[in-house]
Amino acid sequence: MAKIRLQYVNEYFDRTGKVRRYFRKAGRQLGPLPGDVGSEEFMTAYAAYLAEKPAIAKSTLHGDSLGKLIVDFYGCRMFMDRKPSTRQLYRYALEPIAKEHGHRSATLMTAEHAEKIINKIGEKRPGMANLTRAVMRRVMAFAVKQKRRKDNPMLGVEPFKVGEHHTWNDGELKQFETKWRLGTRQRLAYALLLHTGQRVGDVVRMSRADISDGLIHVVQEKTGAELYLPIAPELERAMKAWPAKGLTLIGDANGRPLKRAALSHLMRTAIREAGLPPRCVSHGLRKAMMRRLAESDATAKQIGGISGHKTMKEIERYTNAADQKKLARAGMDKLRDRK
Repeated sequence: MAKIRLQYVNEYFDRTGKVRRYFRKAGRQLGPLPGDVGSEEFMTAYAAYLAEKPAIAKSTLHGDSLGKLIVDFYGCRMFMDRKPSTRQLYRYALEPIAKEHGHRSATLMTAEHAEKIINKIGEKRPGMANLTRAVMRRVMAFAVKQKRRKDNPMLGVEPFKVGEHHTWNDGELKQFETKWRLGTRQRLAYALLLHTGQRVGDVVRMSRADISDGLIHVVQEKTGAELYLPIAPELERAMKAWPAKGLTLIGDANGRPLKRAALSHLMRTAIREAGLPPRCVSHGLRKAMMRRLAESDATAKQIGGISGHKTMKEIERYTNAADQKKLARAGMDKLRDRK
């Protein structure tokens, strides 16, 4: 019989003469591979390690388990055709589910079970509950497509009501700038987020090579929109005051590139030390840029040329708010004219 040979499988005999198999990749031993080579439990664990999900691999999985369904989902087109950032977000939502509920039956999960899982997450983290709900709807749609289930138990689960990201007002922007003067890394991070109007994930990827003719070239990770953004005078001053040591426009203290989480952490700490309220988050700076543009009479298309929005619905929220302010001021002026 031909022997199955799989990459990353390390096989040896222990002191008792029993065959032991482990998954080893890039010099790291991730964990054991149970059962015989080619068996369902072996291949399930092997697939989980390939998907870089050792927590799933080390749990007891059976053919009908939710953990097995999640591992199979990682290999389907509904997952693989997504952008890397989206796949990372899916894993972020599915990893806790696989760890806590991976042993449960995927076939027998009812709408009540599904709602209970999402509600438990939502008790403390409603935003995370909504993300998990959305991703699990796709996982269960995959199960229906594979004829593992006849229905999708997540369809009836209602989302939590969550607020939108707060748009920084001018007073909050001034407070941050007072705390973090030009010449600090915190001010450079703030300036890049505010004056480009881009998301954290796009800012960390900006490099010196992206700058040409006073413009920063950006291909948005989320939307794929290609943008050329003028470097505002305030941003140029911040870049000159804290010149990045590496190739990226914002890096760590030694100039090495930052991950999205690292820039978010840097900004959270800086915001807290500036004495700003918890509602002030990095994404709110992007919204502050859109607000400023709207209040400066920029058209919806001009705002979209910076934000990368493909529809006018989101942009119109900023232009409508700016119009309301102008109408209110004009109305009060008319009242003063009567005196």
